[in-house]
Amino acid sequence: MQDGKKNAPESLNEQSAGEQPAKSTERPEASEGAEGAKGPKEPKNSEAQEAGKQSAESAKSDAQPSDKTVKEASAQETSDRTVSDGASDAKPAAKAAESTESTEPAKEADSEKEPKQSSSKQPVKSAETETADKAKPEDKAKKPAQGEKEDKGDKGKVLAEPARFEKLRAAVLNLGWKKWTAIAVVAAVLLGAGLFLAFGTSHTIERSDRDAGENIYMVVKPGTTASEISDRLMQLGVIDSRLRFWWLMKLQGDASKFKTGTYAFTPHMDEQAVLDKLVAGDTTVVKFTIPEGFGIKEIAKRLADEGLVDEQEFLAEAKDFAPYDYMKKRPNVRYAAEGYLFPDTYVIHSDVSAEGIMKMMAEDFDTRLTPALRQQAAAKGLSIHDLITLASLVEKEARYDEDRPIIAQVFFKRLQMGMPLQSDTTLQYLMAGPKEDVSIEDTKIDSPYNTYQHEGLPPGPIASPGMKSILAVLNPANTDYLYFVADRQGHNHYSQTYDEHLAIVEQVR
Repeated sequence: MQDGKKNAPESLNEQSAGEQPAKSTERPEASEGAEGAKGPKEPKNSEAQEAGKQSAESAKSDAQPSDKTVKEASAQETSDRTVSDGASDAKPAAKAAESTESTEPAKEADSEKEPKQSSSKQPVKSAETETADKAKPEDKAKKPAQGEKEDKGDKGKVLAEPARFEKLRAAVLNLGWKKWTAIAVVAAVLLGAGLFLAFGTSHTIERSDRDAGENIYMVVKPGTTASEISDRLMQLGVIDSRLRFWWLMKLQGDASKFKTGTYAFTPHMDEQAVLDKLVAGDTTVVKFTIPEGFGIKEIAKRLADEGLVDEQEFLAEAKDFAPYDYMKKRPNVRYAAEGYLFPDTYVIHSDVSAEGIMKMMAEDFDTRLTPALRQQAAAKGLSIHDLITLASLVEKEARYDEDRPIIAQVFFKRLQMGMPLQSDTTLQYLMAGPKEDVSIEDTKIDSPYNTYQHEGLPPGPIASPGMKSILAVLNPANTDYLYFVADRQGHNHYSQTYDEHLAIVEQVR
C-alpha cells in the first residue's frame, strides 16, 4: 500500500507533461481511489472536489468484496486485515488522500498548466496501475481466502459437518447427570461382564480335562449367605474362580435363589454349572466316612461339620439309642450307642435325621457281626457287649495291625489274673480332649471308666472298633506279656515283669 501511494503521483506527472489524459472505463480499486486523490487540485475548483468524492466512493464500493473475504477467512492473514482497514471507511481514505495532497510540494501544483486534466470525473490511471487492476480479478479467482472453498458445493459440505456435530453436542449436553451416571454404570457393568465371561469361557476350556474326580459334598444351611457359599466352594476346590462365580450370581440374580441341602460336586467344576445346581436345588445323596476308633463325640462333630446333623442333638439321641438287645444301656454307660456305630463310609440322602444315621450305622455293625463271630465270642465266654468293649480298648491302644493281637492277649491275661487293665485310653475317654501322656493325677480320676482304679472292663465301649480289632480279641496272640508301652512313633514294646517295663519306659520316653 505504501509503495502504491508513492508511485501514483509520478504517473500523473508524466501524463500531464506530454499526453492528453483519457477517461478510465474501469472502476478503480481502493488503492486507485487513493492514487486518484493525489492528483494536483486547486482548493476552489469544484470539479476537483467532485473527482475526489467520486474516487472515495469508488474506493468504498471496491472495498466491500475484500471485507467479505476477510470475514470468511476469519481474519487469519495480516495483509487482508490491512486491506479491510483501508477500505472499510471511505471517508478516512479520502482524508488520507487530502492529507497526501497537502504534503505535496507547492511547486508541483504550480507546474500544472492545464487544471482541467486533474478535474476530470474519472482519475487517470497509469499503465502499471491498469495492468495491476486487470490482474486483480484473476488473482482473486485463483487465490481464494484461507478457509474458503473454491467450489460452492464443497463449501456447503464443510458447513454441514460442524452443524451436525453441533446438534450432537447439544443433545449430549441436554442429558442430565442422572442419565449420564446410569449410562456409565451400565456400560461399565456390560464391559466388565463381557470381559469377565470371556475370561471364564477360556478358563473353562483350559481346565476341561480336570473336571473328573471324587465327589465333594457341601451343605447349604438356612441363612447361609451367597458370599459364604462362594468362599466354601473355593476352599473345597469345587470352583477355581470365586470372582467369576460372584459375577455370575449378580448378573443372573441367583444369589437369593439357592436351595438348602447337601450337594455333590466334583473338583474344578464350571462356575455356571455349580450355580445352576444350587438354584435348581439339585441335592443328592451324601457320602461321609467315620474312621476306626472314633467315639460318639467325634462322630457327632464329624457329621455336624458335614452339615448333616446338629452335634448336640446327635449326642442326646445317642444316650439311649439301643435298637438291639446287646445295645441296651447298662449302668454307668455314658452313651448306649457308643461302640456300635460301625466305622465305615456311608452314602445317605441329605435329609436323613440324626436317628436315621445312627440306625444305619448300627445296622451295618449288626450285619458285620456274623453268626460265626457271635458263636466264637460265646465260646470265649464273651458277650457281644464285652467283646466290643474290649475291642474298643485294643483299637485305641494299637496303631499298627501287628500290635492288636498282642495287646488283646495282655488284656486277657490281666483279666485272668485279676490285675487292673491300666489302660491310658480309658482315662483319655474321661477327659475333654486327647492327651499325649497321662499323669499320676489323671490315674486318680474317680470314674468307673478309670481302669487304674477299677479291675475288669469299663462299663462299656469307649470307641467304635474296626473289624481288625474285633478279630484280634477273638484271636489273641499266645504270649506271656503283662506290660506294654508305646514309643513316640506308636510302636509298642512289651515286657513280662514290671522292672523290665520301667526300663523300657525310660528308653522309649
